[in-house]
Amino acid sequence: MNRLIKNELAKVFKKKSIYILLIVTFAFVILTNVIYKYAYSNLAIFDEYGINAMKEELKTLDPEKPEDVQEYLMVKSQIDLYDYSKEYDSSSWQYALIQEKGMQYVYDVNNYTYVEKNETELEKAKKDLDSFIQDIKQGEWKKIVQEEIDILKAQDIQDEPTKMQIEELQMRLDYNIEYGNNYKNTALSLLFDSKLTLVELEEKNNKTYREKIEYQNAKEQLEINKYIIENDVDIANSTNSRGILLNVFSEYSIFIIIGVVLISGTIVSEEFNKGTIKLLLVRPYSRNKILFAKFITILITMLVIILAVIVMQLIVGIIFTGAQSLKIQQVVYNHKTEKIEEVNIALAVLKEGLGKLPMYILIATLAFSSSILFNNTAVAITMSLLGYTASGIINQITYSLNVKWIKYFVTPNWDLSQMFNGKLHELEGINMTFALVICLIYFLIMIIPSFIVFKKKNIKNI
Repeated sequence: MNRLIKNELAKVFKKKSIYILLIVTFAFVILTNVIYKYAYSNLAIFDEYGINAMKEELKTLDPEKPEDVQEYLMVKSQIDLYDYSKEYDSSSWQYALIQEKGMQYVYDVNNYTYVEKNETELEKAKKDLDSFIQDIKQGEWKKIVQEEIDILKAQDIQDEPTKMQIEELQMRLDYNIEYGNNYKNTALSLLFDSKLTLVELEEKNNKTYREKIEYQNAKEQLEINKYIIENDVDIANSTNSRGILLNVFSEYSIFIIIGVVLISGTIVSEEFNKGTIKLLLVRPYSRNKILFAKFITILITMLVIILAVIVMQLIVGIIFTGAQSLKIQQVVYNHKTEKIEEVNIALAVLKEGLGKLPMYILIATLAFSSSILFNNTAVAITMSLLGYTASGIINQITYSLNVKWIKYFVTPNWDLSQMFNGKLHELEGINMTFALVICLIYFLIMIIPSFIVFKKKNIKNI
C-alpha cells in the first residue's frame, strides 16, 4: 500500500499544472497583501472630488427661494465643514471630531446668516463654532466630550439610549479613546451598537431562532470589543499579516478547491484516457487497494496544498506588514462558558482548517467519483467547481428564506467552523453531530458506488 501511495504521489507532483496553480496562488497572495496595505491610502482625494461637485451644485441654489433653502443650507454646511477639517489628516481625531460634531455649529451659522438673518443668534452661533474649533486646535477633545456629558446629564433624560450615550462618552474619557480612524474608537462604537441590540432583545421573552443568533452575535461582539478596549490590543485588524493569516481559508479557498479538484478529477480518468490503467492493474494489488491508494493520495495532496497556501501567506504577510502582529493571540468568545478565550495563532488557523476540511474532502470526493463514473476529466472538474460555486448561493437563499428541509442537504453542513465555541448554526436544527452525520452520509453515497464501478470496469478495449 505504501508503495502504491508513493507512486501516486510521484505522478501527482510531476504534473506541471500543480506548479502553475501554486505560482498563480502565490501571485494572488502578493496582490491581496498589496491591496490590504495600500487600498485606503488615498481616500481623502475622494472627499475633494465630492466637495468640488457640491460647490458647483451650490451655484445653482438660491437661499432666497423657499424650495432651495434647505438644500442650500445642507450643501453650504458640508462645504464649510470640509474647509475646517481639510487641514487635518483624514485619519486624525481632529478630522473625525469636526465631521462628527461640527455640522450643527456650521449649520446654525449658515441658518442665521442666510435664512433667519438674526444677528444676535448669529453672533452666538459664531462664538460657539469658534470655541469648538479652538478646542480642537488646542487638542482639547476631552473637554468637548465632558461638555457633551454635562449637557446630557443636565437634560435629566432617563431613557436607555441616553444612558448608554453618557456611558459611551464616559468610557471614551476613562480609556483615553480619541475620535478618528483607530481601532479603539471603532471598538467603542461597535461595543455600544452591540449593547443596544442586547437591550432590545433581552426585553423579548420568546425569541425566534433568528433573534437568538442575533443575540449571540451581539454578545460576542460586545465581549470582544470590550477586550480590545480594556487590553489596548488591535485584534480586529484584518489587513495585517495576522488578520489575513487568520482568514486564509476564506481569502484563498478557491485556489485550494481548484487544486483539490484538479487532482481528484484526473487521478483516475487520466489513467483510462492514456491507457496506463492497464499497467497499474496487472500489478499484484486488488482494484480496491489501487483506488484506496489514489484516494489517500488526494487527501495528502490536499493537505500539502493547504499548507503551501498558509506558508505563502505567512511569508508574504511578514514581508509586507511585518511579523509584529503575529505575536498577538487570537481572541474568541466561548458561548458555552460565556468567557473570552485567548488562542495561539497557529492553533487558531489549525482549528479553522479542521472546520473547513469536510468541505474540501466532499468536493474532492465529488470530483473523484465523477471521474470514475463518467470516465471524463472535464465533466468531473466542471461538476465539482459548479457544485462549490453553487453552494454559496444555495446557502444564502436557504438562510434568508429559512427553508428548513434544506438542512438535509450537504452544503449547509460541511463548514463546521461556523459552529465552533458554542455558536448557533444559521439554519435551525443543525448542530455539530448532525452536520458530521450528514457529511458522512453524502461521503458514503459518493464513494461506495465509485469503488463498485471501478471494480467492474472493463479495460480490454482501453
